[in-house]
Amino acid sequence: MKVLLCADLTEQSLEKLAIFAKTPYFEKADEIHITHGFETNVYAGEFYAQYYPSEKDFPVIQKSSIELMRNVLDKAFSEKKIDSIYYHCLFSPNRKDVVANFAETLEADLVVVATRALTGLKGVFSSSFAEYMIRHAHCNVLVLK
Repeated sequence: MKVLLCADLTEQSLEKLAIFAKTPYFEKADEIHITHGFETNVYAGEFYAQYYPSEKDFPVIQKSSIELMRNVLDKAFSEKKIDSIYYHCLFSPNRKDVVANFAETLEADLVVVATRALTGLKGVFSSSFAEYMIRHAHCNVLVLK
């Protein structure tokens, strides 16, 4: 079973994803793909376009992000063989789409998303990554609150 864990790089999110190691799905997983989607932006001026982050920054951002994810999750996932855990950073103007498409390309059997569980007006007006994945992922989605 291939599992795609969606990480947003906050300590709270990564700690919630570490809880995945205590679920029955963890034992069934042959491959675990831990993924963070970076949203890229284009700022247009009158005579230029500025991309942020720029492509030349991607390797540095990717290295730092993977190191951060490993520091938190490798301990929680120590029962799995290291060669069955993969880390990915995806860059796109629409991180929700790129992660959903990556799950399909990967042929993931399960997508795991940690939520911030916003309530009140913040919950109403926030664009929920978990909700998007539930609606657009080609496979089952496990939401950790």
